[in-house]
Amino acid sequence: MEGSPDVGSSEGSAEVSQVAQDTSGMLLTPEVQALPDWGALRESLGDLGKDKSLESYKDLNGLVKSHIEAQKMIGNSIRLPSKDLGPEDRQKAINELRGRLRQEGIMEAVPDSPDVYEFPIPEMEGFEPNKELINGFKAAAHKAGISQPKATELFNWYLNHQQSIESQKQVEFETTKQSMKQEFGGLYPRKMEAARRAVAKYMGVDGDDLISSLPPSVGRKMVLAFAEIGDPMLEDGLILGEQIAGVESRDAVRKKMEAMMMDKHHPLMDLSHPGHTSAVEEYTKLNKMLSQMI
Repeated sequence: MEGSPDVGSSEGSAEVSQVAQDTSGMLLTPEVQALPDWGALRESLGDLGKDKSLESYKDLNGLVKSHIEAQKMIGNSIRLPSKDLGPEDRQKAINELRGRLRQEGIMEAVPDSPDVYEFPIPEMEGFEPNKELINGFKAAAHKAGISQPKATELFNWYLNHQQSIESQKQVEFETTKQSMKQEFGGLYPRKMEAARRAVAKYMGVDGDDLISSLPPSVGRKMVLAFAEIGDPMLEDGLILGEQIAGVESRDAVRKKMEAMMMDKHHPLMDLSHPGHTSAVEEYTKLNKMLSQMI
């Protein structure tokens, strides 16, 4: 045949032999080979082939794909430190684990040093932040490996807690103050002034702040004690002519009572007078004040 090799010639025989070899090699390549029967393959594995984990696979191709995915997952997996590790090795492993989690964005990073932490400080009149406490908190947060957002949450919780305590103290203070006003009536200003003078003399300029820092129930006892101590000091000032708003000397109170008793036309002395009841109440208060001044 024209254009075809002559099979009878040596050249033609060699060419046919080469084609046969190429065809034979192509049949043995993986791309065209048929996959072995999955059932037969499992049987050839003996007990391994009977494992229940292989039941979900339909053929060898599925098994290979699953194996590849599993290897990828193992490569990305996180292994927990062994409990058998020593303290130093275990801590090192934990630090490495934290570093990897932070690198992947799963955990938030810790500031490089304690002074990098920033917290919102309330701006209120008369409020002075405790810098030593804040710096101590920063150091503790950094040592514990706490991130900025988490540290801010803890810091805000502390501020809110302190604010709640201060609010409660203020309520207790106002309640105690009102009860003392009701108890002492017109003598309340005198006792407060007497206490103030005694505190200033025996405790100095910081005395008021010290008493104010005490629980209200304890502060009340302190104020009353200093009021007894300071009353003679206050009386001396009043005798010398010192004028204090709302505070009267014993002599002034006594003279008021005497004037009411000596005035025959005073409502106190006239049972039929419309203001008699009020006059009796006033006289009673003055008498009570005078008895508490002695």
